[in-house]
Amino acid sequence: PPAGSCCKARRRGEGERMEQCKKTGGALRRLTLAVLWRRRGASLLLIAVAALGVFASTALHSLSARQEAAMAELERNARIQCVVTTAQGKNSNNLKMISVLVDMLLGARHERGCYLDEYVRDVRALASAPLDIPAETELRRILSFDSDASLSAVEGASIRLAEGWEESAFRTDQRVCLIPEGMEAQPGPDGALYVSTREKMTGVSVDLQVIGTVSGGPGNVIWCPFRVQRQEGVSEAFQVDSCSFDIGDNARLEECRAAIYETFVEPKLSNVGDFMTYGVLVQDETYLATMEEFRSNLSLLRVLLPVLMALCGGISFFAAYLTTRGRVREFAVMRSLGLKRGRMFLLVFEEYALLTAAGAVLGGLAGVLLEGGLSGSALIRAGAGLAVFWAGAAAAVGSMTRVNVMKLMRTEE
Repeated sequence: PPAGSCCKARRRGEGERMEQCKKTGGALRRLTLAVLWRRRGASLLLIAVAALGVFASTALHSLSARQEAAMAELERNARIQCVVTTAQGKNSNNLKMISVLVDMLLGARHERGCYLDEYVRDVRALASAPLDIPAETELRRILSFDSDASLSAVEGASIRLAEGWEESAFRTDQRVCLIPEGMEAQPGPDGALYVSTREKMTGVSVDLQVIGTVSGGPGNVIWCPFRVQRQEGVSEAFQVDSCSFDIGDNARLEECRAAIYETFVEPKLSNVGDFMTYGVLVQDETYLATMEEFRSNLSLLRVLLPVLMALCGGISFFAAYLTTRGRVREFAVMRSLGLKRGRMFLLVFEEYALLTAAGAVLGGLAGVLLEGGLSGSALIRAGAGLAVFWAGAAAAVGSMTRVNVMKLMRTEE
């Protein structure tokens, strides 16, 4: 026959085969949907298992993320208080410590190579001296209101500052003060109120501007800035009753501790104290115990996650295997009708892929509700859970569809 007619016949045959393949593919898909509906109990079970697995995986990831966030929050904001004591650690309220050590903590000794202010924050210090003017009154130098426990609300004290003044004034060298409510003060040339003070021990006199009053506190105390300049151009040292501060950066706790102990010492009964040797008690026990608990929880969650994924894969395998095992005669008929093994695998796997995908969507939505919003990590976790279920189902379907067709034909119901 002419070559042209052979080519036309060949193309016509290929077109018929393609059309037949399309019809066969459509019939197989309809068969897949029919099988899913006929085995709706098993189908619902697979959906539920996939949803539960993906949700459990999302919940574990969410819990891990919350633990990490809480750990970072604790590390960032936890207050690790350090209390200055005597070298032996016996006393912290009547130190008689020279104020130069407080200057070191505040960063006033950089020219001498001391940079303790880079490792500490919120320094609190209190120094007191008796006054003979006003009579039977005590002058207390403070760096902040929490430097003196008698100014705290817990003790019943209430501080009212004049307009335009803030607590930060007590970290300066200004001649200002707080006085008990009801203490007499005299107006000055600028219209502000002043109290005249004179220390009993040194005889130094200074007029302090009143910038606030204290109610509910001691009635015989005047509070002024720690570094108040009592004499122009004169730098003075004095004894400090108590001092405490916080670690500057909790993430560098050990580095901060080492820097502190270059100037101070760790309190021990065997220490020998002098006017420049004082101890610092770092109260970090609660912080370290909490951080260790967080690390332990995170380690457990990181172990549980791969175990959960492996368990999900195993459950998927057995669920698919048990539901597939009852269809061996169906597979035998498919193979006898000429359906290739790979095509049969894809056909059966498609059923389980649809079911597990539906379950993964449900589990992912539940995870989104748990996290309170959709995130990229949630999608990744849902995808990972779905991949594990698909892998388990593929292994089960592959093990069943690889059976010899003659053996399948001999299989009884």
